[in-house]
Amino acid sequence: MSSNIFLECETERDEAGMEENERDAERYEYEIDTERDRSPCYEEARVERNVRDFVDEDVDLFATPVGSDDDQDGNEGDGYFTYKKGSGELQLKQAFDSLQAFKQAMVDYVLKHGWNVKYVRWDKDKSELKCASEAEEGEEACMWRIYCSYEAPLQKWMVKVYVKDHSCSKSGYSRLITQEVIAKLFKDDLRDDPKIMPKEILVDIQKRWELTVTIDQCRNAKTRALEMIKEENDQQFSRLRDYRVELLESNEDSTVELETFNGDDGSDVFYRFYVCFAALKKTWYAHCRPIFGLDACFLKCTTKGQLLAAVGRDANNQMFPIAWAVVDVESEDNWVWFIEKLQTDLNLHDGEGFTIISDRQKGLLNAVSNILPMVEHRMCARHIYANLKKKHPHRADMKGKFWKVAKSYNMAQYNKRVDEVKAYDMSVYDSMMMKNPKNCSLAFFTPSSTCDDVSNNISESFNHAVDPARSMPLVEMLETIRRRAMLRIEARKMKAMNHRGKFSLKAMEKVSEEQRKIHHCTIYPCGYEVFEVKEKNSSYKTKMVDRTCTCRKWEMSGLPCRHALKIISAKKRKQEDYMAACYLTSTWRKQYETPIKAVHGINFWKKTGDAEIIPPPTEPESSRGRKKIPKRIKGRNESPSKKKTKVRNESPSKVSRERRIIHCGRCGEGGHNARKCKNIGVPVQRPPKKKNVTQVEGSNQPTQSQVVD
Repeated sequence: MSSNIFLECETERDEAGMEENERDAERYEYEIDTERDRSPCYEEARVERNVRDFVDEDVDLFATPVGSDDDQDGNEGDGYFTYKKGSGELQLKQAFDSLQAFKQAMVDYVLKHGWNVKYVRWDKDKSELKCASEAEEGEEACMWRIYCSYEAPLQKWMVKVYVKDHSCSKSGYSRLITQEVIAKLFKDDLRDDPKIMPKEILVDIQKRWELTVTIDQCRNAKTRALEMIKEENDQQFSRLRDYRVELLESNEDSTVELETFNGDDGSDVFYRFYVCFAALKKTWYAHCRPIFGLDACFLKCTTKGQLLAAVGRDANNQMFPIAWAVVDVESEDNWVWFIEKLQTDLNLHDGEGFTIISDRQKGLLNAVSNILPMVEHRMCARHIYANLKKKHPHRADMKGKFWKVAKSYNMAQYNKRVDEVKAYDMSVYDSMMMKNPKNCSLAFFTPSSTCDDVSNNISESFNHAVDPARSMPLVEMLETIRRRAMLRIEARKMKAMNHRGKFSLKAMEKVSEEQRKIHHCTIYPCGYEVFEVKEKNSSYKTKMVDRTCTCRKWEMSGLPCRHALKIISAKKRKQEDYMAACYLTSTWRKQYETPIKAVHGINFWKKTGDAEIIPPPTEPESSRGRKKIPKRIKGRNESPSKKKTKVRNESPSKVSRERRIIHCGRCGEGGHNARKCKNIGVPVQRPPKKKNVTQVEGSNQPTQSQVVD
């Protein structure tokens, strides 16, 4: 059919119909296929990008090269041209797989060229756009026009009319850039950072595409984008059973548990999810030290919950993730469930010979004592100090004294340092005894785990590493953590393979640090491979064969103490012969030689056919006002948040009054002023009046006159 005949047939419309369509044009300006953005392939690409963002090692991520069998720009032999997605380049006889694809191409065209166009015709099999600029009196209207309709022989939608030249000028505004389009453009950015403000979106659109939008459009677009993200989150719950089956098939002998509960309407509601890959649990049991940390952190997505994790230590004394789980709250019941899974996967039995480090969460303490009664349970000293700091906030020297108690390797050191705390402040001493420092002091721990840690910083490091994933929908979060673990294994493997020393880097650093302190030591032989080592006013018995010393530092850490290093240096021996095998480079390499196996994309997951899982109920949000974003309150022992660099007009001759304690002018107590004083009946303590100073005639010295009351 020729274009002239086509125009005659398609322009038979009355003026009333034209006016009605134009009034409704703005409402139907742009319709984007929502299935495209929600499709699984886009979720995979988003997960891949998020994984790259917080890999702490340089890992080569090779992009898939363009193959020779990819779609070509033109298929002139078939009588049409293929549109290249995202190019924004239009031409006559250009074909699209759907009308939605054509509409997306029009958005690409506007974003690239900045013209103001509008829809004047739309139907299930046709669409037409014209230039939206208004011509002034005496000027001809812009003739730009494009028409696309279904071509039955090709079974595609083809551009059949295209007048490509504009006779108008760009206004910086386009009617196709609606709030729905803006929401699609910034959905991924808002997923990564929900705190992006509408004004930032407006400025970004002006910079990237040189287009003007209103602040209301950006505000509504942000709301719509967050709704889309929530819808994705809800949809992903329906694939949890398929995801579990895929993990078990791709990683044999792994443990993946999914639990649900029945809702009020009989539907399956998500309850909790546990993951422990075979590569991680087998490697930890065979090559890692028998110690791991337990901790929980909050999820930041729309579904409220917590992420429980068990984290071990590798030969380089860095974190080795073992297992993680998603639960609704950090309760005793959930900790019992999680530790029972670990007990089976890690062959913990009753816990004898193993060590756990955790905080003092009551549910966790009860769960460990009931399930693993023989395990050595260390309390995180950092959390205990945080509680002491809350009770005694203005004891500047308490921190150093507390950590000396926690780092006491033997009873002599422990008793001496506790006495120092007692002499420092009895109230601090009483508070410390109430917290039972035996739970966090090395003097009371066994050397079975070959680890001298008294804090659970390894678990905190894991929480920080997965922090970006905690804001994602559930399946996307679990996939991001899994891929993060995969990349970490590969990165650590390369680091271990490139290391040429017999022992790991961290182990050699600790030995070198201890080596610098041997000049204070003097050795006295007292038998076969037994020495008395004097350091200042103390003497220590060191047995080289048993690898023990009275200071207990050697057996606790597995690395020779300064007393042993003095003997090794005097006898001209090698330090490596007296270091624990758990720090060997060969052990380090074994820990990362077994990778987590690849998992198929969501398009290839087998459908179980079971009932769909729906998200757990969320707390109702207020319909008015801006939603407040809760911020974590830092403990007093933690470093203060870094402030933005500002130019301060501080006096070079005066000390700042920041963080000083105010005192009441009525009762004299600290922490409040006279306005908020609750001590009724206490007389107001008025400051003394200043004395008047007069100048004596004929003298440069002032004299004080009497003050009249």
